[in-house]
Amino acid sequence: MEARAAGIRDVSLLGFAVVLGVLVSPALPFIGLPIVAAGLASLAYRGSAVAAAVAAALGVIAVTVVSPPDVLYAAPAVVAVLLTIALLPRWNTQAVGALLTGVLTVAGIAAAEVFALSQHTTLTASIAQSARQVSDALSASLGSSATASTLAWLHKAEALLTAAWPWTYFESAVYVSIIVIAVVAWAARRAGRQLDVPPLGMLDLTPHVLWAFVAGLLLLAASYSHVAGSATLWAVGLNLVLCARTLFFVQGFGVSAGLLDRTGVGPGARIFALAALAVLDAFTLVLSFVGLLDFWVNFRRLPREGSTSAPSAPLGG
Repeated sequence: MEARAAGIRDVSLLGFAVVLGVLVSPALPFIGLPIVAAGLASLAYRGSAVAAAVAAALGVIAVTVVSPPDVLYAAPAVVAVLLTIALLPRWNTQAVGALLTGVLTVAGIAAAEVFALSQHTTLTASIAQSARQVSDALSASLGSSATASTLAWLHKAEALLTAAWPWTYFESAVYVSIIVIAVVAWAARRAGRQLDVPPLGMLDLTPHVLWAFVAGLLLLAASYSHVAGSATLWAVGLNLVLCARTLFFVQGFGVSAGLLDRTGVGPGARIFALAALAVLDAFTLVLSFVGLLDFWVNFRRLPREGSTSAPSAPLGG
């Protein structure tokens, strides 16, 4: 009797956490969706799939009642998390991650577009206006000290901000997807199931991500030929290059984590080093460059197609 009561209590608490996570996810996806993933995975992998489905549905209903426009993000995101839980035991992790990233990217853009339309504008126009306001504010703060080259730089920065907004949704979706998959794997282990999800230090993206980089460079080059639609070619090429850069950063982050694992440093020093490298990449692109090189150099000596290399052992091991 006590065991049954404890089971009902656990299911209720997990269900409540799922509903709360769904409510938070449109505004704070980095917090809300991992909570949703933890709750749904814990329920599903412990044999309470029906309870997981009910909790997910209640969460979407709660969002619909509290903030109807947010359901355009919350509903697809919850379905994507459920698919992640169902497919991770069967599919390749990267395939699941690509599916989750795609859904979150499209859902984020769709929800933002609908919100912009409710304000009698469009997402692109809204972002362009925000970029212009930032540029004008900086120009005004510089006043008479602003040189022609500085104003030209501000104009180029404004154009970049206006054109690169799709990448920002993709980048956010990539990072949220990584966290969600890690949380699902953690919940599975707690439920006594072991998923074939590689640890961060073994993360090795498919080299097919290079095609996005190559295509982006080609489109950027074509945009300077003054053909019809050159502005569109430039915007698409820019976003492809930036999206590829995000994936190179993920690859470089995995390389750094793997090399730190080999040194045997403690978790505190490891977290500090990875955080410092991530901040450094924002200014120097060092991790992104390492990630790009790793597709050829294979710094961690991971086994890849056409290679017989084995992962390097820990230093001193």
